Amino acid sequence: MDSYLINKVPKETLVQLEEFSAYLKDHRKSKTSYESVIKTINVLKELICASDWVTAGELIKIIKTYSKYLPLILSNETVVSNVIRRVLKIIREENEGPDATSFSEGLAIFFRSDSKSSTIGRKDLQDNILNSIVELLAEQENSKSNIITMALEHIHANELILTYGHSNTVREFLLHGRKKRNFRVVVCESGPSLIGHKMAKELSDGGIETTLIADSAAFAIIHAVNKVIIGTHTIMADGALRAPNGAHQITLAAQHFSVPVIVCAALYKLSPTHLCSYDQDAFNKIIGPENMLNFSNTKLHSKVLVSNPEFDYVPSDLIELFITNTGGHAPSYLYRIVSELYHPHDNDLDNMCVEESDDDSDKT
Repeated sequence: MDSYLINKVPKETLVQLEEFSAYLKDHRKSKTSYESVIKTINVLKELICASDWVTAGELIKIIKTYSKYLPLILSNETVVSNVIRRVLKIIREENEGPDATSFSEGLAIFFRSDSKSSTIGRKDLQDNILNSIVELLAEQENSKSNIITMALEHIHANELILTYGHSNTVREFLLHGRKKRNFRVVVCESGPSLIGHKMAKELSDGGIETTLIADSAAFAIIHAVNKVIIGTHTIMADGALRAPNGAHQITLAAQHFSVPVIVCAALYKLSPTHLCSYDQDAFNKIIGPENMLNFSNTKLHSKVLVSNPEFDYVPSDLIELFITNTGGHAPSYLYRIVSELYHPHDNDLDNMCVEESDDDSDKT
């Protein structure tokens, strides 16, 4: 750990931080994005309460310093970095207070120091931050229920819906719609993981007439589909997706036949970053090819290099609508939501503002 963190954070809390890092690194454990979000919020609450800080600038520096130890983790678990940014925005807002209302004062808040903008004491500031984090936690806990209650607005009787992969949110969305609508669902098997088999079984067990098809058959059947409903790993700031591998071909086929594509995802998956398909090192995650190849032919495998990307880049122009816990939004509107959720200083968590980095030196 960084010497700054060692001096600012008690040993017991450092142990919790390391355990949280190990939890994120352990890919053997099956964990949902929602579970990672809740654990992240609880860890940050502990860090805020236990660490040694006086000003908001110091607290922001502590959190950002800790986030630097998670670069590889955050690149794959984007919901973790998104929650960290949400908490940093809360700290800035509680430090600034509700007084700056004019246009000029608003611009000053946008650019000014975090550590010198308020004279509020630590106890009051910490209480305000923790109260806001409790509200943030409640928002995340209610996110899925808020999404699935909109199912009846988007699912109509006798429709044929296509989905891809396995998403808990999409599954609950479709099952909620089944309570008052009769419709059919086609599930692509989502090779090479074949996670679509699990999705098809869960929908069938829920009373939905479900058909499982090979991924290669999607183009042949999608002309008869009324809409495509999928989940995603990450929503980029411009409305593009970091979706499960194979989602791009489904959305391209849907565009060809003018079939609307709807994405169901909570806003904790909305990232302020912009990543592109050609930047695979930053965008994608290459996993082992063991689920694609039979390793009995060792002579052949020694002569080939197999790339097995986990994600697909889906451009925003292939998406019709995002259904989130705050309602339905067009891809072009997401920039507005990003500006409401995150502070521009925190888009790059590795970037430390001059005021934050100099906060301790000003007191000496």
